Amino acid sequence: MPPHFLSMVAAELRAVFLRLSGKATLTLAVLVGGLCVAAMHFVVSQAGDAQINAVNIGSSIDQSWRGTLAWALTLRNFFVLPLLLVLAGASTMAGELADNSLREVMLRPVSRVSILLAKLVALAALSASSLTLTAAVAGVGGAAVFSTDAELGPVLLGYAASFASDLGLLLLTLLISTLSRSVGGVVVGIVLYLIVDKGVQMLLKGASMLGQEWAQKAAPFVPGNALSVWEGWSGTWDEQKLIGLAALCILSGAGAAARFQRMDVP
Repeated sequence: MPPHFLSMVAAELRAVFLRLSGKATLTLAVLVGGLCVAAMHFVVSQAGDAQINAVNIGSSIDQSWRGTLAWALTLRNFFVLPLLLVLAGASTMAGELADNSLREVMLRPVSRVSILLAKLVALAALSASSLTLTAAVAGVGGAAVFSTDAELGPVLLGYAASFASDLGLLLLTLLISTLSRSVGGVVVGIVLYLIVDKGVQMLLKGASMLGQEWAQKAAPFVPGNALSVWEGWSGTWDEQKLIGLAALCILSGAGAAARFQRMDVP
């Protein structure tokens, strides 16, 4: 690493956190935690003796701070926050390529790998901050409203796994950002990629239902499926998903580095 790497990271942190996408990510992270506490309290208070399939709604809900953390993790990874992280990743690469602000950095006597790594560190910090804010608000709110007897270890591992999923998504975003100088193009590219990925998952699921064992074994390795590895916190960790996520990170990171090394100075 160059001697000024920490200064590069600090500059990237300021850029990432001060952009609208960064501020929106952190704001929504707080709102998600608070919304889940309020929603869970409302459902529990209104459920009464209501039942679904002969099961009392209230008794089927984990009325503890672990429950609010679980709800918040699910909502956090539903759609909008990952999309904001993609937007932040696209802005830090494709956006800077588009407005030529990356040109000055690329002309400095530092390796392009260190430039890319500094951007990744800043984006990872944004992801970690958003997860921490969501967990803190949901946990404190849950502790104030519900029981604190439940063990938090498993669901906190889910948050850690979500950070790993974010890294995979961010590395994929950086890879596509090296191929496009349009922030919108990168976001659309990621969305289209995930749509195609979902189609592949559905095809594999259909083949599995038809008795094709190879399809059942291959499904967890599909990148989009691997990005949902955080769902395993409830006791269903899937090694194949972990391997698929690791492969996504390695291939996307290597591809982004190779492409960035060969890019002409704009």
